Order: sequence, then C-alpha cells, then structure tokens
Amino acid sequence: MSFNFKKPFIIAEIGNNHEGNFHNANKLILKASECGVDAVKFQTFIPELYTNLIDKKRIKRLKKFQLTNEEFFNLSKNAKSKNLKFISTPLDLKSAIFLNKIVDYFKISSGDNNYYELIDKVLSFKKKTIISTGLLDKKNLDNFMNYLLKKKISKDKLAILHCVSSYPTKIQHVNLKRIEYIKKKYNVKTGFSDHSIGLSASIKSLFYGAEIIEKHFTLKNNFSSFRDHKLSLNPKDMKLMVNLIDEIYQLKNNFSEKLSKDEKNNTKEMRRSNYWACDLRKGEIISQKNIKYVRPFNKLSLHKTKEIIGGTVKKDCHINTPIKKNDITLKTRQWKL
Repeated sequence: MSFNFKKPFIIAEIGNNHEGNFHNANKLILKASECGVDAVKFQTFIPELYTNLIDKKRIKRLKKFQLTNEEFFNLSKNAKSKNLKFISTPLDLKSAIFLNKIVDYFKISSGDNNYYELIDKVLSFKKKTIISTGLLDKKNLDNFMNYLLKKKISKDKLAILHCVSSYPTKIQHVNLKRIEYIKKKYNVKTGFSDHSIGLSASIKSLFYGAEIIEKHFTLKNNFSSFRDHKLSLNPKDMKLMVNLIDEIYQLKNNFSEKLSKDEKNNTKEMRRSNYWACDLRKGEIISQKNIKYVRPFNKLSLHKTKEIIGGTVKKDCHINTPIKKNDITLKTRQWKL
C-alpha cells in the first residue's frame, strides 16, 4: 500500500514527551486524536544498544524514558482504535525488528540517516518508511538519495522529510525551500519535520510543497524541564494548526469552473437589470433617459440597452418596472432581442 494522501498528512510527534510514563503516552494519543491529526509517532529504543555504555549518565536518563514492548503494543492498539496511524522510530536493530509487528509506518531519524545497517533492516520489511534529512548538507543529501534509489525502493513507499536538527530551530534557519528542491529533484513524497517554536513554519511549508508535516506534541509546554516540551505544540495549538492546514489546503486546491450555490443565490441581489426610469405611454419612442440600470436582477428583463433605444413601447409602461421583450417594438427588424 502506497502513501496516498488526499490532504496534508499531519503527524503528532510524541517522541519521548511521555517521559517513560505509559499513562501519559496514552493520554497524548487521546489528545492527538481530539486535535484531528492523522498519526502519532514515538521513539523505540534499548538504551544499551543506542548509547555507548561508558556514558552511564545518559544511559540512566534514557532508561527513565523507555517504554516496554508490551506498552508499545498496547499504544499501537490504542492509536489504531482511534483511526490514527501508529509510527515509531527505531533507534537500534532489535527495536526495529520488534516494531515491524505493530507499526503502520517506520520513521528513520535524522541522527540515523547515515546508519545504513538500520536503514537496510527497516527497508527490508517493505513497509512505508519516512526518513528525515537533518544533518545532511546538499552533497550528503544527494549521496543519501542516490543510495536509496540504488536500493530500488518503490517511491510509493518512501517519504522524505526536510528537517533542521537544531532544537529549537531558529526561523532564519528553517530553510523551507529545501522542500521544493527534494520534491523536484527526486520526485518523491516530501514533507517537513518541524523543530521550530510555534506553528508558522509548519503552515508555511504547505506553500513549498510539503505533503507530510511532523510536529512535536505535548500535554503542556511546561510539563517538565525536558527540552522537547518547549518546542512542541500543546493540544490547543495543535488543533489550531490542523484546522489552518485544512483551510489552506482547500484554498490552494479547490477549483471549479462553476459558480457555487451561495454565489448563485447572490445573483439576484448583486446583478442589475434594465428598468423603466419613468412612465411611458403606448407609442412613445424610447430614449436613453427612459432607461435605468439598477438592482435587483430580473431574469425577464432585457439587457441590450443600445438595441432598445429608438424603439417604441407597445403599451403603457410604468416607472420602476422591468423592461420586457413584449413591451417594445424595435426600430428596425434586423435588431434581435
């Protein structure tokens, strides 16, 4: 099954904002669902396979954020029950093998877009895979994309996210035009993983061709001192972003050659018709001063003012009434109403 989105696909990046608490993780899924996102994303890892054992402080901190396989299994069921796609980023090979049983899509983080053993393992599962491009300059991005293309991956199952790996990303460094570059050069599903503060960069990415938008999500921006809460959207702001993206998508993509029903209904009030500007007796010759062009529209009224002038009225006509075909004898027969 390929990536096939009718509108921008929005991922609530929960990441580690649950801080190792299963209850918080489930609550984040619930709140994300209420915001109207399309997917939730986590990180799955075994600290000892992810970080050098010599860094005991980091290992200890990561263990506090670690969820068990059973908890991830239940989170996946919970997300799918709410019609959300369940995505996770494996940070080691063992986690990748486990996730293959429960994820809808895989995600490769920017930090691992040069960890080819992990990438190859994920691609071997032949599931839809999203890859972030943070830490890759133009040369390395091109090399990486060429590597993927040589793997003969179906583009229907691959999505590439422009990403800047700084937390938070300063607005002047967001570099949204890179989305256009990736999309045009590689003809692949393209999106944006947003690490800036606020929602403006995510919104503006639509105008550069983003089809997938990934944004960090938290219950509260002051939930704890963990860095990611500050650059995440809280439920109120995530819902606002989802609504704005939906509106912008409609503005950008809706096209019709026909009038809308609402516009048709406004025709009578907004269009003008020819009305008699004074009373006329039968046989009088019509001049410009006898005609006025005012609202409302009357579909029975004539609108060919030049053809009417010089003709005569067949019967008495009254001021402020529409000028109709049967009211008039034209000056010459060759003129047609």
